[in-house]
Amino acid sequence: MPQQRKRRGEAKRNSERKKPPKSTRSDESLHPSYTNLQPPYSAVCRQRYHANKCMYEKQFHHELKMLELMQNSAYDSMRFHRHFAITTLWPPLHTRKEIEWVLDTFFRHPERQTRRLHEIMKAPVH
Repeated sequence: MPQQRKRRGEAKRNSERKKPPKSTRSDESLHPSYTNLQPPYSAVCRQRYHANKCMYEKQFHHELKMLELMQNSAYDSMRFHRHFAITTLWPPLHTRKEIEWVLDTFFRHPERQTRRLHEIMKAPVH
């Protein structure tokens, strides 16, 4: 027992002696520097995956557009486009969100064409 008491007392004295002195340097601050901060690897992978997904999507749209332009007529081009949009872009059990995405990204006309179409549709039929 007396040895344990002595050890405890020594541990307290040693811990008091080992405390580092408070620094008074002016360059130290309460706010850390973020210059050496590295994001977690999972975040890096997520960003890389998203960037690759966007590149793949862009390439797919470009190739689809080139294949459409190679068709003989506008009707064949429209059929080709619709076939790809329905069979490859929409899954068998598609949600409303996915359908709206396809309609927003694939079946868009330039603003000028859309405005002209609305003018024609509003005009009376004689």
